[in-house]
Amino acid sequence: MKVLDIHGVKVPALGFGTWRLKGRTCRDMVRQAIEIGYRHIDTASIYDNEEDVGRGIADSGVSRDDIFLVTKVWRDQLTTDSIARAAAESRERLGTEYIDLFLIHWPNRAVPLAETLRAMRHLMEDGRTRHIGVSNFPVSLLRESVETLSAPILANQVEYHPYLSQNRLLDYCRQARIMLTAYCP
Repeated sequence: MKVLDIHGVKVPALGFGTWRLKGRTCRDMVRQAIEIGYRHIDTASIYDNEEDVGRGIADSGVSRDDIFLVTKVWRDQLTTDSIARAAAESRERLGTEYIDLFLIHWPNRAVPLAETLRAMRHLMEDGRTRHIGVSNFPVSLLRESVETLSAPILANQVEYHPYLSQNRLLDYCRQARIMLTAYCP
């Protein structure tokens, strides 16, 4: 499977998304996806399936170090204290010591972006997550994250397909060397 190199970070180009998967179906689908070669697995706390995703990874028999695991924190947990707690809860549900990529699921204007990104950077510094990123961020917020706050944003996960042009965002991501991850492609 093709691997992308973003700032020296190796990310499998094709990810297996788990939105709407639950229970045994989720566990089996994650395990089977890994068995056929997927190494990039995506979930989120709001999907209410992190435990099943973690069990599917464990059941696959593939080393956790060979999986690029992405999860997201919901928009109501973006304060400093909440984000640390949310990351710890996600790691516990997933059964892992670290998250490869921890994303802000949706922006929240009620919480200063600088506060959230500082808290996420702290998670990186102490090894609880290896990389941070965002989801559903328009160019203006992504630019603020990168330029004003100097946040080490690895990815922006957005809806992207032939019926929803994200060309302006894609151009900015290319310029800033940020991976644009498409959901609902």
